[in-house]
Amino acid sequence: MSGGLEEETRKRKARLQALRQARQALGSKAENEENSTGNGNPDKPKDEPQQQQPTENKHDTVERLVDGMVETTLAERQETMAANELDITTIAPRRANWDLKRDLQQRLEKLKPRNDAAIADLIRKRIQESGDASDLASAVEANIRSSELQSKDE
Repeated sequence: MSGGLEEETRKRKARLQALRQARQALGSKAENEENSTGNGNPDKPKDEPQQQQPTENKHDTVERLVDGMVETTLAERQETMAANELDITTIAPRRANWDLKRDLQQRLEKLKPRNDAAIADLIRKRIQESGDASDLASAVEANIRSSELQSKDE
């Protein structure tokens, strides 16, 4: 197994040596280019200062482009903060049994139609036993009132 490691080491050294030689070759080319006249005119030596054409700043700078963005972003942020102002009821912790009440509420909603049907059945039986049809109207009104009271309590 050590033979494999030695072989990998030799390969790595060879790659590094090749990279060094390539870097040196590029470095010598760059030195040759620096010594030549780079101004495009072979008659003038490179040491003479080149005249630069004055350039106009036709494009806006980043500062000019971003100038109004800071104020608008801050204004938008303040508007959203005002809209989402914290309320005591929204940040108050929930009670420990809130999830139990939620689950119970779902079950009670399923049972409500059965409960209403059972109450109506009991009322019909009482009316049939008493034999008074006039009690039917008062029983219906009483049932409506009791359901309203239950809904107010919830």
